Amino acid sequence: MDTIDSMRAFINVVEQGGFTAASKRLGISTMLTSKYVKQLEEKIDARLLNRTTRRVSVTELGQAYYDRCLSIIEQVDELQDLVSEQTGTIKGHLRVTAPRVLGEEIVVDCANDFMKLHPKITMDLRLEERTVDIVQEGIDVAVRLGALNDSSLIARHIAKYKYLLCASPSYLKKRGTPTHPTQLINHDCIVGSTISPTNQWEFIIEGKKTVLTIKPRARVNAAQPIRKMVLEDHGIGMCLISTVQDDLEQGKLVRVLEEFEAYDRNAYVIYPHRRHLAPRVKAFVDHIALHFRRSDKVEH
Repeated sequence: MDTIDSMRAFINVVEQGGFTAASKRLGISTMLTSKYVKQLEEKIDARLLNRTTRRVSVTELGQAYYDRCLSIIEQVDELQDLVSEQTGTIKGHLRVTAPRVLGEEIVVDCANDFMKLHPKITMDLRLEERTVDIVQEGIDVAVRLGALNDSSLIARHIAKYKYLLCASPSYLKKRGTPTHPTQLINHDCIVGSTISPTNQWEFIIEGKKTVLTIKPRARVNAAQPIRKMVLEDHGIGMCLISTVQDDLEQGKLVRVLEEFEAYDRNAYVIYPHRRHLAPRVKAFVDHIALHFRRSDKVEH
């Protein structure tokens, strides 16, 4: 039995509150996670977890054992990272998350380049619209768009993203082109629920930021579907500029209310604060920051 692997399994079961969630975080089967913890309990001849059909809870002894295990595993990881740093070898497993619109357009290319540069790197890349709790889910690096609320994380600014209103020429021919934000009340609107959770859009009117409530024809939680709905003449959409640049250049979409635009969002690469940052994490953070700086899809 590998005691270190068993300790990792036990730590994750405690932190995730169950074997299934711990297995997903570890990237192994639930059966193997359970086997590791059982072998650990047999080795020390003590029960670390209370198991029922509904939940898993840590015993009093298990809590004390967890605290010591955590310290040991952190030291083992730091030792392994120190060796990698001294030898100049970037290796190990990286867990990375990003919003789908950034991931599919930029982050995937960045990951491909990084794995070519470092053949001993393996990667779990998760592209999803929800805000991932990177500490709870064991994520090494996340790319985020918009405001950051968790001050316990390290954040590095990598780019600016602009949102703009646009519509298809045929929609505007049928419904008319608004010349002031207040006229949107007479239009169908496609709202991005991730940036407008309360159906409100921001504008600069007479030099001041003004918030208007929009009645949406549709609400969508991802950027590409908003673009597609706008292309299909369903209304005026708040679109991420990188998704509609080609459509605007080709005349498939038209920008509206440009003089009133107020949506600029910052993109960040974030990672948990750790006493010793793993070389693979530091290398990837530097790599993705450089990749974004070189991209023609973002503003700097």
